[in-house]
Order: sequence, then C-alpha cells, then structure tokens
Amino acid sequence: MSIPVLLTMWSVCVTLPPMIPQPRDRDARQIAAKLAKKLARAFRHFSMLNKNERLLVALSGGKDSLSMLYLLTRLQKSWDHPFYMKALHIRSDFSGCSADERMEKIIRSWGVDYEILDVPIKGRLKPGRNLNCYWCSTQRRMELLRYAEANDFGVIALGHHQDDILETLLMNMAYKGEISTMMPVMKYYKYPQRVIRPLCYIKEREIIDFARAFGFATYATRCPHGQTSKRLEARRALEVLSSRGEFVKDKMFESMSRVNLEYLPVQEGAQASLRFNS
Repeated sequence: MSIPVLLTMWSVCVTLPPMIPQPRDRDARQIAAKLAKKLARAFRHFSMLNKNERLLVALSGGKDSLSMLYLLTRLQKSWDHPFYMKALHIRSDFSGCSADERMEKIIRSWGVDYEILDVPIKGRLKPGRNLNCYWCSTQRRMELLRYAEANDFGVIALGHHQDDILETLLMNMAYKGEISTMMPVMKYYKYPQRVIRPLCYIKEREIIDFARAFGFATYATRCPHGQTSKRLEARRALEVLSSRGEFVKDKMFESMSRVNLEYLPVQEGAQASLRFNS
C-alpha cells in the first residue's frame, strides 16, 4: 500500500467523531429503557426539576455518574419541560480518581456540554491530616456549589443510587441513633441551589449491568481510597437483608415515606417537636 493511501487512512481515522456507546443486544436495550423509566419516575415523584431550569451534573467519571448522565440525555429529549444541562468533572490532585480522555469523548458524543475543573483537594489538607472520603466529598461539594452559583445553575445532580441511600440510612441508625439518609431532593439553607439524586430508584446491580452493556464499565474510575469501614459494614448488612430478593430494597426505600409514629418509641419532647415542625 502506498504512503499517500496510508496517510489518507490515518487522516480519516483521527478525524472521525467518537463512537457513541450503544447497547450491545436486545437485553441491553431493555435495561436502558427500564432505567430511563425509573429515572423519569424519580423526577416526577420528587418534582426534581422545574421548567427552564439549568441542571449541573456532577460527573466523577465512575459508572454511577456516567450512567446517570446518559439517562439524563434521554430524559432531556422526552421531558415535558425543556431544561439545559452541563456536566462538570472536578479533577483532583491525586491519581486514580479522575476521568480520562475516553470519558470526555463519550460525553461529547452524547452532545452534552462538558467542563473539567482542577481542584487541589489533597493540597488543601492541613499538616498532619490524612485524606479521607468525607474531606474529599466536602471539598467537591463546595466547588460544585460555587460553580453552580457563579454560572447560574439552580440544580445539581449527584449520582447516588438506591443502595447508597439505604446504606446511609443503616449507618445513621447504627452510629448516629437517628433515622435519616440522603434526600432525593435536598435544599440548602445557605445556598439557593438544591441537590437532586435522579438514581434514587435505581439499584447498584442495575447500574453495573447497564455500564457493562454500554461498554464503559472497564474504564470507569474508582476512588483509590475506597469506602469507609462503616459503609462497607452497612453494605454487607444490606446484602443480608435483601438476600431474599431485590424487592426488599424497594420496600426499605418506601418505608422512609411511611413512618408510623404510633409504633415507634418517640420521646415526648421529640414528639412535640415533630408536631410543631409539621
């Protein structure tokens, strides 16, 4: 083969647009459709987005946030009210926790505006302090809020799925002595923005299957610092509770909206406080 022909082939290869990941078979397409319905259900049940709102999607580069972004692109095309969406990836100053160029190609192939924000999370640590999940997530959340406020985004989407929410519920019950968890929609007192969790009806197992079907599970990022021991314990407890079927997780999630105070040992002062706040 001649050199001009080879050069022409090389030119075509490097200028082709990135391939959009597609479900590999009929089952994969069904998974995508099922999860898209669950995400739309969360938007309706919790009134996550108002008309013409600007949505900032927090993209870690992991399977959860990347799956959420794709499902949001599907929702954007079919949702009753138009909305603008942009993905923001906060790139940290430690290795193993940032998206690479393959992620950027996929995101741009979906037609989503995308930006990378460099933040020295590790560099902000005070002398003698070690990096941990709480510090990292706090710094990222603060930067998300600052960016959202500076660029007129009223809503921030986080990629926490149903398992994350239930694990947090168990952790707070076991270690804080209270029934609380991550909210599907959370409003801040100090900031005008609110946080939404569109994956609240979607289980981690479904996201794993989805990421495999779309072909990005193999290079989705994973934090090298892992999970806290308390969350791992809560995860194991959730696995035991749901060993009879995944429907148990749905029932646990539903239970948080159906609290029967008549059959809970609420102290008199706390009960009066509940009546007052309601």
